[in-house]
Amino acid sequence: MSGLKRRKFLKLAGAGSVAATIGGVATATGSLNLARKLGSEDQNSNTITFRAITGMPQEPLPSYASYVIEGHVNLDTQSGTISKSVMAGNPEDMSNIALPGFSQLVRVTKAQQVDGIIQVEGMVDDRSQLQAGEAPEFVMHIDPTSRIVRASFFGSQIKLSLE
Repeated sequence: MSGLKRRKFLKLAGAGSVAATIGGVATATGSLNLARKLGSEDQNSNTITFRAITGMPQEPLPSYASYVIEGHVNLDTQSGTISKSVMAGNPEDMSNIALPGFSQLVRVTKAQQVDGIIQVEGMVDDRSQLQAGEAPEFVMHIDPTSRIVRASFFGSQIKLSLE
């Protein structure tokens, strides 16, 4: 491995999971007056579309991977789909290679807006995708004003930045 750089190694290690990740969910567009801050412009819907990213591990350590949460949530029907992935490379130089075993689809079970914060709860339906000790429940809070998402990662609360 002397001639193999870390970045190329991570790309090779994640190559097997690329096909599964590519077959993920396509996100829909929509809005909510508050959701316009998330990049959506459709006035006739209460659906928000988002993408949030943070480096892993988090500061003060250097990031060698990126935790990405993206999806769409309809506040009227309290439904939607969210995809969680850990991608090779830090957020500034992220590749399109998902690290094996760290991609999950979440089915939204509850979504509401409270004091300008969008609270979303969901469930990972395919429990075979869970790591040992990882809960199937997923909770996140989207603050469009500060452009911060708070979500769990293996039981720890982390902050992600909205794109």
